[in-house]
Amino acid sequence: MRKALGLGLLLGALLLAGCGQDTVKPSVTITAPQNGATVNQDTLTVQGTAQDNVRVNRVTYQLNNGQEQEVPITPGTSVNFAFTLTLPQGQNTITVHAYDPSGNKGTASVQVTYDPQAVHTLSGYVVRENAGGPVASSTLKLYRGGALVATTTTASDGSFTFTNLAPGTYRLEAQKPGMAGSLVEGIRVPEMASITLVQKPAFDATATTTPPTLLITQDGNIPLEGGIFTDVIPFRVQVDTSKDYVRPMRYIYVALGRTPGSAFVTNSATWTRRIFTDTEDTGNQALSGSNVAGFGDADGENVYLEVVAYDFNENRSHYILPITFINTNPTQANTVQAPTQVAATAITLTQAVGFYGVKAPAKIQVPVAKGQVGELALDPMAVPEGSNLYVEVRWCYTDTSAPPFAFDIERSTDGANWVRVGTVGGGASSSCSSNPFNRPFYFRDASPDLTPGQTYHYRVVARGASSAESQPSSTTPLPPFFAPLLSPADESVGVSKTPDFVIGHPQLQIGADGAAYNLVLWDTLTGDGVAWQTLSGYNLYVEFGNGDNGIPAGEALVYGFHPAVNNFVIFTDTTDPNNPNLVPVDVAQGEVTLPYDFDGLAQLPELQALRTYAWQLYVSYAYKYNPGENYRISAYSIQTWPSSTSFIRISRTGTQVFDFTTGE
Repeated sequence: MRKALGLGLLLGALLLAGCGQDTVKPSVTITAPQNGATVNQDTLTVQGTAQDNVRVNRVTYQLNNGQEQEVPITPGTSVNFAFTLTLPQGQNTITVHAYDPSGNKGTASVQVTYDPQAVHTLSGYVVRENAGGPVASSTLKLYRGGALVATTTTASDGSFTFTNLAPGTYRLEAQKPGMAGSLVEGIRVPEMASITLVQKPAFDATATTTPPTLLITQDGNIPLEGGIFTDVIPFRVQVDTSKDYVRPMRYIYVALGRTPGSAFVTNSATWTRRIFTDTEDTGNQALSGSNVAGFGDADGENVYLEVVAYDFNENRSHYILPITFINTNPTQANTVQAPTQVAATAITLTQAVGFYGVKAPAKIQVPVAKGQVGELALDPMAVPEGSNLYVEVRWCYTDTSAPPFAFDIERSTDGANWVRVGTVGGGASSSCSSNPFNRPFYFRDASPDLTPGQTYHYRVVARGASSAESQPSSTTPLPPFFAPLLSPADESVGVSKTPDFVIGHPQLQIGADGAAYNLVLWDTLTGDGVAWQTLSGYNLYVEFGNGDNGIPAGEALVYGFHPAVNNFVIFTDTTDPNNPNLVPVDVAQGEVTLPYDFDGLAQLPELQALRTYAWQLYVSYAYKYNPGENYRISAYSIQTWPSSTSFIRISRTGTQVFDFTTGE
């Protein structure tokens, strides 16, 4: 009897020790309010998520360690919760508990202070483009309920701050001589602590700078703001033609976002916005499919429908409308894995492009790591509102049996504290290229606070019934790069028939590890190419040693992919006097000299006498290695790239093209 009893106790102990007993606690995340927040109203809504490896079947909350109160939920491995409570004056502790069927309890807490006299702050920036330069001395007027409540002027960096604001919904307007007007309608304080206005130069400074007034409904009659929608969001955007603006309309953009402005950050492989051109009325439309991928949930998520409109004078209207979106996509029930092969690459353009700058993507050959070349696409449709700096984040997700519902892209400046900068729809692909630019999923971060010289870390979080975060990747954006043509000088005469071509090489000044040049030399009479790009099509890579690129300081390496041997060829290596020196470099002066026919690909042994030729940089850019990621190139600063609309040898507007005439 005692033996049987002892065996039973032993079996029970083994079961409790792990053979069937769940001991994993649920995790709880409170997304609103923020810890340490101060509010001036006693009614507060608390929101968040709870997750468990088996099931979350119960959620409760406590206010100031009081009695636990039940929160209605739909049980599952991942649940959203929301409840409203009344705060006593002073500091309060709100604690949320989640329970699984085994009685394991997960907990999270936030502290919120209720002060009836508290006021709030709204700050932000006014910029010429979403990632462009600041607009200083712009006059800002803040309205609430049609009444002017505050006025300020932007600082030299485009920043502004309004203080002592009561909770409510506001309208912000920007005006400056020579600039188009800009407004944001629907700013909610204190939910929105910051906002960015885009204020572009006016097309006609003598025309009106009043932004167009928009009427945004479901169908022309039913209000859209505050609505609850499932899977599809109907909308109609109409310009109030009785109000002042400059005809014709250029564009109307409609998209979904979680934070103000995020809807217009980027296109991606799994998410799109709606664009309407040359119209004052979109007609009855809808957001669905890829327009809403990754947004909403089964219980309904609070998101924003955002509309941006430009008239012909570049006057800009930005409307932010809160809605509740229910998404029934079944991928929400998938248990997900972590995304892999995340690579963040900063791209700086010397000139801003934008939607109506270049109409087709430009593709250029670039090094993607030491000894590896790939193709980089500069897609103007993905560079919002004329941006000149963005970070492209690429990654893979190969579990095709359980694709995530969404990918959340998070950014950090210290590698420890992360902020979500975007969300795109989930997906899976069995392939994962070694070339970062060929990886199937991407997101382009063109936030206006991106700064050259600041290191940014990015990670991607796959989200379904569970969530899983990738390993981080880092990038340090470069400032704009400009390599001047030096010799033969523009309109020079009596030039040698075998001239040396000298280019300024300011790589070290901008913190780059190398630069690439693709040159064109042609006969201006016939239009025929003479050397370099026309025949070879390769880039010439020039790297001055700086300690980060594997080249000793003060030394230089010049190489290129030579078509005659179908491989990389070293033209200059100053680290060894026995190595070639076909392309002389002056590291101290920052100059590169290309002798005529240094690569043996010229059509003629020398140029014709008394003939006029032209030369230019067809493609030029600087780049920076990331030694911590196997010397992957994590930043490019692109000076010029091919044009899809101009004469084949002319690249971007403003590109230097030097003419010279040979002597006898």
